[in-house]
Order: sequence, then structure tokens, then C-alpha cells
Amino acid sequence: MSKKELAARMLDNGIARFWSAAGGRYKGVRILAYHRVLDDEPGSFPFDDEVISARTEAFREQMKFARRNFDIVSFRDLRQCETEGRAWPERGLIVTFDDGYSDNYSNAFPVLEEMGIPATIFLTTSHIGQKKLFWWDQIAYSVKQASRRSIHYPELSSEPVSLASAADRRRAIGMILDYVKEIPEETRLRFQDRLYRDLDARVPDAFADRMHLSWDEVRAMSARGIDFGSHTMTHPILSNVTGEQLEEEVSASKKAIEQNTGKEVLAFAYPAGRVSRFNKIVQEAVARAGYAYAVSYEEGLALQNHSDRYRLSRIHVERGHSPSLFRANVMFPGLMFKQELAVYASVALAFSSWV
Repeated sequence: MSKKELAARMLDNGIARFWSAAGGRYKGVRILAYHRVLDDEPGSFPFDDEVISARTEAFREQMKFARRNFDIVSFRDLRQCETEGRAWPERGLIVTFDDGYSDNYSNAFPVLEEMGIPATIFLTTSHIGQKKLFWWDQIAYSVKQASRRSIHYPELSSEPVSLASAADRRRAIGMILDYVKEIPEETRLRFQDRLYRDLDARVPDAFADRMHLSWDEVRAMSARGIDFGSHTMTHPILSNVTGEQLEEEVSASKKAIEQNTGKEVLAFAYPAGRVSRFNKIVQEAVARAGYAYAVSYEEGLALQNHSDRYRLSRIHVERGHSPSLFRANVMFPGLMFKQELAVYASVALAFSSWV
């Protein structure tokens, strides 16, 4: 068991009492970051396993917990607070999804609607209603289905990369994705084309059909309490693109969503949004495009008077997280996202004994 998981379980033993006694520890807005809600088995899933955030029943339990302990709000609520000169809710929580997968509609939306929970889905607009895979899913599919036992690209490793086992293929997918996220966009596209040719893993048309939301589904959810933000047109790493493409990616996606929903788009999510994958130039382009907020993929709280509104932190939700780890991450982000993992267990033990 990891130190982080141990800390989470120990905190969870007294989490409700501690939260109440402390008057709400770590005040600030939590922004949950989901991708997909799916019940597929990992061993048979043909695409990128890392974007499955939760099974449907786990998502339901997470939303119950969130609704019970927080004020679930939207980015529109944050802007309304600012317009009226009020502080953001001390226990505010925003639910977000990245990319625009169709299971956001089929699996997540029924739970959200049943519980009356608003959410924001960040759309990669050139994929909405289209039969084409995201590039990370196509990479994962190509590696998983390849007949080859190894690949050798000097860009990845000086030695051949094994594809002999399922675990080897997962490692290879991770290596490839890490590499393509750090190189210029044109280089990424050329590398991917070469990879697809070398692996000769053709994606059946049926696999890409209904992978993404349709505009009809977007409009239906928009009419029933779901907001939509932009995640660009094609999901490039924005620090790796030219200025012209940057402007197009952030502006055209916003216009497409507004035209289809009739509502102003307030929020933007940086693709693969670690701090190395967007910069001040990107943030300024997002501001020029008229967004009020932008979220990263760095973990932490969003604080009204201390956070850059174009670099708001979020809390990742991942399928491998236990219920205890999910609750601890949301309740105690100031502790759980510290870099010094060695302190988790000792601090958690102190909290647990105190309550």
C-alpha cells in the first residue's frame, strides 16, 4: 500500500468528525477533473486506459459524497459571486469532464441529472459528432493491437521497446504519450503517422463510431443543467503549436460551442494541462478569446484571491483511486497534494489520533 493510500485510509477513519470540528479544513473551491465514466474491463479495453476516471457506480458514490459535504456550483456561479462582490463559496465544488466522450452523456449525465448536480464538460470540438479517434486513443489502440513484439525508435529509447506482454504494451504506450506531449506539433504528427504505418493497426470504423458526443447530445444536456467549456478544436499541446494555430484552437472552439448551445462559454481547459504544456503566451491567448476562467491539470485548490484565474488547479479522479483516497483528496487537498509523500502517513496518524 502506498504512503498516500495509507494516509487516505487513516484520515478516512475520522474524516467526518475532523471536517466538522475543524469547521471545514482547506477552504477553497474544489474542481474535480474527470474524463470517462465506463464499466469496461481493463484487460479488454482497446484504447487509453488512463482516461477512464471511474466506473458508473463509483461515480454515483462520489457524487453522493460531494453533494453531502460541499456546495456544488458552476463557473457561472463563480462569476456571479464576483459580479456581486461576494466571495466564492468556502466549500464550493465544481464537477468537470475533459474531451467530450459519449459516455459523459450515457453514463455520467443520468447520475448528475438524478442528483441535481451541475457540471462542465470541456469539448474538443472537431471530434463532436465525428467518427475519428483522439490521437492518444489511436496510439493506445495501435500498440495494443500490433502484431510486432517490439518497436525501436531512438526518440523513445536507445534500446528496442518490448511489446511482448500486456504490461509491456502499457509501458510502451506511456513512453510514446510522454514523448509526443513534449515535441512540436508538426513533429508529433509526423511521428504518429510513422508509428501507425509501422504497427499497421487499422482501426475498424465501428470502433470510432459513437466514441464522442454529438451536438444533439450537447444541446440536450445544455438545456438540462450542464455547461460546456472549450478543450480546443483538436487537442494539441498548446505550448507546442504556432501562434496562428493557438489563436484558432482557443477561439474557433469557443464559437462552435456557443453557436450550438446559444450560451456563453466561460471556461477553458488546457489539453494535457501540466504547467510545462501551457505558458503565459497560451494564457494570454485564452484571455483574449474572452474566457473568464481556465483550468490546468495541476492538482490543488482554486482560491479566489490567490489563484490565477487562467491557471486554476483541479483534483484528478482516477479509476484506481479507492473511496478513501477520493474522499481524502477532496477533503484535504492541502495535505494530500504535498510533494513530500513521506509526511503523509505521520500527519494522517496525528489527525486520526486527534479525532
